[in-house]
Amino acid sequence: MRIEKLELIGFKSFGDKTVFNFHPGITCIVGPNGCGKSNVVDAFRWVLGEQSAKSLRGEKMEEVIFNGSTSKKPKGMAEVSLYISGINPSREPEQNGDNGEPESDIVTVTRRLYRSGDSEYILNKTPCRLKDIKDLFLDTGLEVKSFSILEQDRITEILNAKPQERRILIEEVAGVMKYNVRKKEALSKLESSRANLQRVNDIVAEVKKQINFLDRLAKKAERFKKLSSEINLIELKIAKRDYDILGQSYAGISSEYNMLKEQDAVKRTELSTIENETEKRRLELAEKEKALDEIQIKFQGLEREIAEIEKAIAVAKTEIENQKEYLSRLLQQKEEYADREADNLAKKQELEKTSETLISELENQREILREKSDIAKNIEDELAEKEELLEDRRKDVFKISEELSNLKNSYNKIISSIENLKHREENAGREAESLKRTLSDVDISIKDIQSSLLDKNNNLIILKDQKTNLLNELSENKNKFENLRESLSKLKEELASSISRAESLKELVLDSSTKELFSGDVKFQLIASLSDTFQVDSKYEKAVEGFLSEKVNSFILQTFDDINSAVSLIKAKGLARTGFIPANNTSLDDIKESPNGVIGKAIDFIKAGNQFSSIIKRIFHNVFIVQDLNSAFELIKAGHNLHYVTLEGDVIEPSGTVIAGEIKGVLKRKRELRELESEIEDKKLSIERIQKNILSLQQMIESKEAELKSIESSIVEREKEISLLKLTAENFKEDKERRSRKLAYVALEIEQITKEKETLNKLLFEKEQEIKVVDDKRSILEQNCGTIQEEISQKKSQLEEQRSEVTDIRLTLTSLKEKIDSISKEKESISKELGDIQQKKEFLAEEISSVQSRIIEKENEMLENEDKIKLKVSEADKFRFDISTRKDVIDNENQHLFSIEQYLKQLRSQTESLSQRLNELDVQRAEHKIKMENLAEHVRQNYGHNIEDVEVEPLTEDDEVRLAELKQKVQELGTVNLGTIEEYEELRTRYEFLTNQQNDLNKSIAELEEAISKINITTRKKLREAYEALKSKFSEVFVSLFGGGRAEIILTDENNILETGIDIIAQPPGKRLQNISLLSGGEKTLTALSLLFASFLLKPTPLCILDEADSALDEINTDKFASLLKEFSRDTQFIVVTHNRNTMSVADYIYGITMEEAGVSKVISMQLVEAQALT
Repeated sequence: MRIEKLELIGFKSFGDKTVFNFHPGITCIVGPNGCGKSNVVDAFRWVLGEQSAKSLRGEKMEEVIFNGSTSKKPKGMAEVSLYISGINPSREPEQNGDNGEPESDIVTVTRRLYRSGDSEYILNKTPCRLKDIKDLFLDTGLEVKSFSILEQDRITEILNAKPQERRILIEEVAGVMKYNVRKKEALSKLESSRANLQRVNDIVAEVKKQINFLDRLAKKAERFKKLSSEINLIELKIAKRDYDILGQSYAGISSEYNMLKEQDAVKRTELSTIENETEKRRLELAEKEKALDEIQIKFQGLEREIAEIEKAIAVAKTEIENQKEYLSRLLQQKEEYADREADNLAKKQELEKTSETLISELENQREILREKSDIAKNIEDELAEKEELLEDRRKDVFKISEELSNLKNSYNKIISSIENLKHREENAGREAESLKRTLSDVDISIKDIQSSLLDKNNNLIILKDQKTNLLNELSENKNKFENLRESLSKLKEELASSISRAESLKELVLDSSTKELFSGDVKFQLIASLSDTFQVDSKYEKAVEGFLSEKVNSFILQTFDDINSAVSLIKAKGLARTGFIPANNTSLDDIKESPNGVIGKAIDFIKAGNQFSSIIKRIFHNVFIVQDLNSAFELIKAGHNLHYVTLEGDVIEPSGTVIAGEIKGVLKRKRELRELESEIEDKKLSIERIQKNILSLQQMIESKEAELKSIESSIVEREKEISLLKLTAENFKEDKERRSRKLAYVALEIEQITKEKETLNKLLFEKEQEIKVVDDKRSILEQNCGTIQEEISQKKSQLEEQRSEVTDIRLTLTSLKEKIDSISKEKESISKELGDIQQKKEFLAEEISSVQSRIIEKENEMLENEDKIKLKVSEADKFRFDISTRKDVIDNENQHLFSIEQYLKQLRSQTESLSQRLNELDVQRAEHKIKMENLAEHVRQNYGHNIEDVEVEPLTEDDEVRLAELKQKVQELGTVNLGTIEEYEELRTRYEFLTNQQNDLNKSIAELEEAISKINITTRKKLREAYEALKSKFSEVFVSLFGGGRAEIILTDENNILETGIDIIAQPPGKRLQNISLLSGGEKTLTALSLLFASFLLKPTPLCILDEADSALDEINTDKFASLLKEFSRDTQFIVVTHNRNTMSVADYIYGITMEEAGVSKVISMQLVEAQALT
């Protein structure tokens, strides 16, 4: 992958369209401060998807748009386009040109921002999402947050960042960014699925409660249906017809709704399944793309080797031709040198004869000179000895003086060192005291926090106990509440049944004639019904009612006139026979003794109030109760002709007449009615009492729930406080450990300083003694030098006399020697030329032989390279075929994924359509249901019947007679909702549907968890391998850059490679191991670059952008930095913003940025070779 071009329009200071063409190797961007160099780096960040305006050195994103200058208007849009070759966009192919071939293999990424705030991302001229851009650059080293784009501030950021933030280094080397993105997406889907599952679980629980609640209501509705089937079918025909029409429509809508609901469930399940399968395919595709990238890297390396071999063959051919041409020139020179050698030999012989004559004369003069010179020589030797001795003495003085000076300097340095050590000792002491005070404060803070933590934990335990107790009380109260509600409902049903029974009994007791008699205005005074005036034991009810017979329904009136009026009214209305009893008090004679064989007098078994006792006594005057008819017959035979009545109600009159038959049971009904009325009152009181208890319980439950909510809120608050206290305690403990280590280090430093002071004091005393000894030696030597100087002056006078004589002789010798020298020089010149010719002939011979050998060697080398290139080409063809095959597989997989995505879009569209239709049907169902419920409610209100259960039949007279009783029975049931049956079934269906959804979601969650687990396994392995490799390479590069020392990266959590942070340890040569924050600016830069280049060694990034990364480096370290750039530029494309000439010297291309007009950047560019040629 390689950056081909960067195009800017209206971005920051680049108002006009500006194009940067980038080539392999190193491209430097240079220019004065403030000219806009760093804006180029910002453009790279921005087009790659940077979302932080602060990272682009601004306050808001709109500031990247060109804001105008004195001669240029502001732009309305900023646009940056990045052209990249050798990258697979993993998208649909670009549209083909007219010839059907792809238009380009270069991927173009464009980002636009308008002043309105709208923005666009474009990939290959097709609008896309920011996510598509980020996916494109995953694991390429070109992500926004990667360290491939490195400014001076980010160098410090690498070292000062939190350990967790540095882990991106090993993630980039491991190539797990794609896995992280896939894992994040899977986790998002997992969270969504879990949230959906939680919602479904809540709905299922609620539906279950509703089903339990509706179960009882549905059974009650069933009872209602049975009673309602007998009510007024004729009057329901019209309602039934309308209801059936609505019901059919509702059934059709419900059928469609249920069918669509099932389809929707199926579609959603299918959608979830396909999405999970698609995610698996994407993960597999990422693995295949990763494998393809690795093969392409190998293939590119092989292509580079082939290119190098081809280049070597071309160079060899050129060199062979050059060598052959050179050989021809050498042979020609060889012939020319042979001719020149013969001419010089002849000339040399003539000069030798003249030289011999002059030399003989020269020797005579030399003999004379030698004698004179020997005398002078002896004097000179003596003088030289004296001068040499003087010089030696002076050297000794100088040496001792220098030694003395060095000793004094050392002495002063030792004193300075002692002062420095004292200062360091004082600083270390103050620092130790400060650390001790701080540690004491930290211990107090930790104890305070631990005490608070203990209090908070105890409080939390108390709150949780209170919560548990409250939950138990709430559960108990809710159970009581439900039990009371059930009891209340049961009592209400029983009350309704009792009221209905009482009304029925009243209807039965009061016949239609009686009702009509007392309806309207009457002119007589009714006192009471006879059957209401007394009570009798149930054992004797039949006997008493048998005696009274039809009189049981008689009425007591005040006077005979009242009776006369009542009789007239009966006759006038033609009513049935009715008995009337006057209330006036007439006394009758009683039989004092009862005959043997009777149970007793009837009046003895009857209880009546004072008002009616005389009437009852008169009616039951001399009436006796016997066991049976035989007992009565025996009494009559015995002559006791009285009124007898048996326990079965048979009556024997004094005349012997026997009246027998079925008893209507009026007294029984009256007794039951009285018991029911009493029971009704008791039930009403019980209902009132239960309602009060329910209200009290409800208030208590609400109070407890409010209290529970308050306690839960307090628990959450306490847990937050405990978490915060724990975190604070951990921070204090870490601070304590850090300061303890620092205190130990300071103590060690003080101890070291003390030892150094002792050593320096000893050394200071030794230096004082040495200075004294050396100063004495210097004084003695200076005296000796004065004596020798006087002896030298005497010798110089003697030497001057001898030298004058020698000079005259030497003048003569000089004249002869000049002649001889002239001849010798000419001879030497000839000899030298002959020697040169001979050397050149030898050189030519060797060079000819060497050239011939080189020609043969290059020809052999070229043949070997041709054989190599054949093998390499064959291997490259295999790689090319493999890459093509893999690309086809990846393309097919991408097309298949695209097809799946399209199908998913269709599924989502269908699901949305189904949801919309379901909503419409739900509204229609609700409307129909409301209409049907209104109609059913109308029928219930008028007829007390469920219209769904009505079977319309012709109306009969029996139905009319039965209607009143049936309506009353329906009313006894109270309010009944027939929709509960259907609602119950719908809830059952919905419950089954929701449980199926639960299963599908659980399956989906399991599959996502499995995919995440696989990602974690792969990521963990890759991160571990990357960490070990980066740790080793970082140490190597650090030692190489610093020339020694040591450095390493360590994991903050060895057991959790997926989330661990990274710490950096650095020890430059000659320094103690220290915190990286204490390193100098240059050391920090070199440490950060060591880490960066170590990552390049393991995973070469296609592009690295460095913005003044060398600014903190001195000249030597800049040279090391430049060498590293040159070395890594074989595999990585470097774009370097710099001011440093040493860095510029290794650049292959240079862009110059100027700002001729304020606020507008201008670009000039040239290759470094061209720049050197111009200079």
